[in-house]
Amino acid sequence: MNEQLATLITQLRERRALAYHEKLKSLDIRDEIWRKYVELNKGSLLDANVAQRTGLCQDMCCERERITREYQRVYKSYELDPDTRSLNHSIMITGYSRASADQAMPTPYDLRSGPALLRTMNYLITNIMDKFDQEREQGDWYNFLWDRLRAIRKELTQQHLRDEVAIEILEQCARFHIFCSAFLSEHSLDLFDPKLNDKMLVDCLNQLRDCYLSHKKQNNMQSLRNVAEFSSYMLLINLKGDNETLLRIRHLIQDITDQSQINIAINISRSLLINNITKFFSLIENDATLLQSCLLHRYFNVIRIKRLSCLITSARSNDEFRLSDLTDILGMDNDDETKDYLEQLGYSISNANPPCFILPSIEYDIQQQPINKLSHKLTKSKYTGNLKDIITGQPNISIVLVDTNVENSFDAQGSYIGKLPIDSDKLATMFPRRPAPQPPSEQPPKAQQALFTRRPPSDSALRSHAATTTANTFILKTAKLPVTNIFVTSSTTLTTASSPFRFDGFNKSVTPVPSIIAPNHFTQPFSSSRLFDTTPQIPTLPKSIFSDGHQLIRIGNHLSAPPPSVEISQPPATIPKSRPEISKPTVQLPEPSPRTRRLSMNSMDAMIEEIYKQMIDPLIREATCDIFAELISEWNCRARQTVTIFYELLSDEILSVVNEHCKHVQFQQKMLNDTLNEQYERKRKKYLTKKYFSIWLENSIKANEERLILDELQRKYNFLNNEQLLEFLTGIQIMAEHDLSIEQTSGILKYRRYLKQSHLKRLDVLSKSIFEEFLQEELRSIVIESNKEFGLRKQLLENALHTQSIQKREHYLELKYFSLWILNCRQLRKLRKQQLLLNNNNNNNKRTNQFVQLRSSKKLKENNHQYNALKNSFDQLTTDLNQIQLFINKLNS
Repeated sequence: MNEQLATLITQLRERRALAYHEKLKSLDIRDEIWRKYVELNKGSLLDANVAQRTGLCQDMCCERERITREYQRVYKSYELDPDTRSLNHSIMITGYSRASADQAMPTPYDLRSGPALLRTMNYLITNIMDKFDQEREQGDWYNFLWDRLRAIRKELTQQHLRDEVAIEILEQCARFHIFCSAFLSEHSLDLFDPKLNDKMLVDCLNQLRDCYLSHKKQNNMQSLRNVAEFSSYMLLINLKGDNETLLRIRHLIQDITDQSQINIAINISRSLLINNITKFFSLIENDATLLQSCLLHRYFNVIRIKRLSCLITSARSNDEFRLSDLTDILGMDNDDETKDYLEQLGYSISNANPPCFILPSIEYDIQQQPINKLSHKLTKSKYTGNLKDIITGQPNISIVLVDTNVENSFDAQGSYIGKLPIDSDKLATMFPRRPAPQPPSEQPPKAQQALFTRRPPSDSALRSHAATTTANTFILKTAKLPVTNIFVTSSTTLTTASSPFRFDGFNKSVTPVPSIIAPNHFTQPFSSSRLFDTTPQIPTLPKSIFSDGHQLIRIGNHLSAPPPSVEISQPPATIPKSRPEISKPTVQLPEPSPRTRRLSMNSMDAMIEEIYKQMIDPLIREATCDIFAELISEWNCRARQTVTIFYELLSDEILSVVNEHCKHVQFQQKMLNDTLNEQYERKRKKYLTKKYFSIWLENSIKANEERLILDELQRKYNFLNNEQLLEFLTGIQIMAEHDLSIEQTSGILKYRRYLKQSHLKRLDVLSKSIFEEFLQEELRSIVIESNKEFGLRKQLLENALHTQSIQKREHYLELKYFSLWILNCRQLRKLRKQQLLLNNNNNNNKRTNQFVQLRSSKKLKENNHQYNALKNSFDQLTTDLNQIQLFINKLNS
């Protein structure tokens, strides 16, 4: 597994991605590296599941989606630069994509972190949502925000985020959907779907309730500051006949001090349960907030229709109600809106002054549902035009500026420079590779083998280093000749496997070079004294890599480079074979022969290889010791830092455990106190119930006894009803108290009955007179309003007819001029064809002329048909205009 991971890392580092599809392929390799890394660390300290769902992207849109959408040209107008109208990566926002079974699990590189999601949400609110009043295409505005907000909530769900950031984002999403449910309700279903919007709102509220409950268990009151607001929304969106919703949210609102919004929601729900529609609309107008009014907007049609049906059922048919009374009952803005609403339902309105609503028969069925217009009195009057303050719940929110430094994992040459979960050096440290098999003849010491089996240096390091050295192999002063003609020509290709300078560790022997022998200066006949003479005879060679002026750190840098996972044989540059300048061991050169001697290519190569092998081992041993000393010191430093960090983490963990235990003890104590208080309240209520029940029972027994006594007296003295009996008992009481006679007492009782009857008659007369005056005033106001309405409707009808006649006339003129243009084009075409026929008559044969004539006749028939159709449409338009003119004349008369 670690070898596959190292291979993928090397492949990613060596790729050059300049095109879009190549960059996407590199990102696929990066994601595969992450999956291999997580799979490799299963069962270790790294939690694979937590690491897989923790977002690492700090931009508003991940790099993969930005490249894909730019490649496919899929972007919205809100993601374009306002000045250049080109795609701006810094304002691109991740869109929603539906999950499917064949999709791989997203990597952390494609998931935005919690702060990035909150920054994206704030950007949407301050830069796009706040332009609601300025947008002409509010449907596109809503669809863009709906898609981006759903993508944000999807990433919250994928990362299992339930912290304060997640709560703030979900609250803002819920407020947005509540606002749109009312202010976009008049749009068509193509632009705004209320059912889909309500589904998103319900999902937000359910997620919020789960987050609130988890934070309440942790006693985190800072994140519960808006519980009252959203508990009221949960209650208002489920206005049913039971208390199921109130029971679900009772745990959330137990310890809340400010319960004003919850009380408003409970009062609204209670007024609806007792069917008090007037109080329902009054509470919405006076007490409810803007978002509560938006949330209740969906119920207005149902409640008004239900109230009208109750009114029709309780009254007689063909009775009349004034529109002003219905306006107050139904919560309308004015009488005109009430009249339009009733006419949409199919009810009839009288033409009296003031206009009245005529009650139909009970069997009347509603023909169509009316348009649920947004009420100005209940909702629009509460909107001040600052949407960002409504969505965030805080006043004077500053505009979020865009961060132009977006993540780019590729440099100008297309190399991947982004982050990886692990690099090749760390991988080699965690999971050492097996050493390569060594020849048995040249086994190095065990200590040296253990040092170099894990990370063999790259063979290209020494080749590239030898090509850049400037030391002269020979001490002699030589003439400057082309370097490429000393050992091998420029056409000679040395592969990696056969190069004498290949460095595969310290366990392999040097392989000879089966190179192509090229013409060389040393193969020509010359005197032996010329080979070691001080006169310039041979070309200047570069300095050796073992000269004093060379820095050993550069070799260390080459050796510390990670070994390539795949060896690619490439033709390197021409490598001059060098002879280092050394003091010991001294190489004994052959004494010059007095006779002319030919120095062959094979002998020269063997001499240079022997010198190279003698000098390469001390230098590499010294550089290796320095590298391992640095590694050991770095390891000790990191070990000390690790111990320090471990002690700090251990102390922090102990403090956190102690704090959690204290909080748990406090929470248990609070729960115990709440339980004792509930038991005390339950016992107190039980005691009061028993006490008041006993009092009610005593009073009922006494009343029953008194009733029985009255019934017995009524039967005994033959009274017709209890009123006569009570009058008889009153007379007896007056006679006993004031010592009066029977005649006086009967006169007092008669006068008492007369006063009672006269009082009732006077009240009846006054009520009738007041009702008649009130009725006359109402009729007069209805007549005046109906006259005004009739005049207004007449004027509107005249304006509409006039506008329609103008439009039809313009259409008629357009068709007329279009037909003239077609006729002119036909004439010009005929003339051109005639000219062409005259010009080509001498060059074409009879068959060509016949074909042209047939085609011209066919097109002529088609043009005649089009002309006849246009002529018929002109005649129909003329007839319609005449009819409209006659209708206008009738209206004016």
